[in-house]
Amino acid sequence: MHNDLSHELKRDRREALRDYSASLMSNTKWRAVFTALANPELAIRQIIAKFVGVEEEKPMHLPWLEAPHAFVDSADFGPFPLVGIEWIEIPATAIFPRSNNVAAERYAQDLVAIRSALEATGKQFPLQDSANGLRILGHVR
Repeated sequence: MHNDLSHELKRDRREALRDYSASLMSNTKWRAVFTALANPELAIRQIIAKFVGVEEEKPMHLPWLEAPHAFVDSADFGPFPLVGIEWIEIPATAIFPRSNNVAAERYAQDLVAIRSALEATGKQFPLQDSANGLRILGHVR
């Protein structure tokens, strides 16, 4: 498994250098973001992640930090390299589809409190308001 993670890290670094004009986040900054977002008072139930080299956005729960420094672990996808995050977004409304024609569950997320928690770290994060929420940019084209 270690070799697979090492391969993923190298691949994502290559793709980020090739496909993006700038990288805005370090591993340390991403870990600070996830630590701030994990505050239970924020009650974040969903983030959306866009990964380098992957077209579709991925809804997920917050990653766990118990992984080597260059990675985080997630219940949704397993461990992944931090350098592979193009951006993450905290949607103003988390949407959880249900089966059998039952309406999706919707859950409001407090973007003002989330922005404040990120700013309270004292780090300068590349934050951007999007149509759906608050986005943290890892790489820009």
